[in-house]
Amino acid sequence: MLKLNLQNSYDKVKFLTILQFVFVIMAFVSEALVTQSVLNFSFIFQFILLLVAYNFYYSALSNLFYSYWNMSLIFGVYYLVSLSRNFLVLGNPMIGLLFLLSLFFLIVACYIVSSPLYYPRFHWWEYDFRFRADIRCWIEVDGKQFRGRISDLRRGAACLELFNNITVGHPIQVSVEILNQNFTLFAEIRSKREPIIGRSIIYGVKFINSDLEQKQRLKFLTNYWNESKKIKIRNKFASNLKS
Repeated sequence: MLKLNLQNSYDKVKFLTILQFVFVIMAFVSEALVTQSVLNFSFIFQFILLLVAYNFYYSALSNLFYSYWNMSLIFGVYYLVSLSRNFLVLGNPMIGLLFLLSLFFLIVACYIVSSPLYYPRFHWWEYDFRFRADIRCWIEVDGKQFRGRISDLRRGAACLELFNNITVGHPIQVSVEILNQNFTLFAEIRSKREPIIGRSIIYGVKFINSDLEQKQRLKFLTNYWNESKKIKIRNKFASNLKS
């Protein structure tokens, strides 16, 4: 049985995805009833295709596959076409509203899950570490320290890469040195991607801003991260021009 904790942002996304499925099925069947095409072969084929597509879609989300974004785009276009057809051509505003709600749920779900906690932004094409904005750091877990890298930092969360195994839900301390200043931030492991052989484990961490000092440290780190990315992009551009 599916159990969802709606206090958890990832479970909220799963819930919104299920709502999408329910509303789209309702709209799809209602449109077929209105157009009297329920028993047509095309309806049966499209209905089965829709079920299979949503199964792959939910599986991609559950496993945090990046194919989730390609399928989200496809479903977004499908919702737009369907709601436009029902509002403007078929004159079925209630069915069009169901597709509109599905589109709304899709947009909200994509925004929530686009956090570094679940889908960090990777620059796969950038092999030269001189032009990557990664920040080296030390991770402390139960008194043990491990070397790691922050490879994405947005919305109070980060993508952390290291070779050591840490369980989801475990609190950690992230220590960084920036501009000759050392400071520590408290965080919690929220997600984990199993590594490809020879590569580091990828964690989604949420910073815990329990006091004003922690908030100021995170703001400073985020500003440094953004400025560092801009500088390295300019440096890479200048390097390419020279070559």
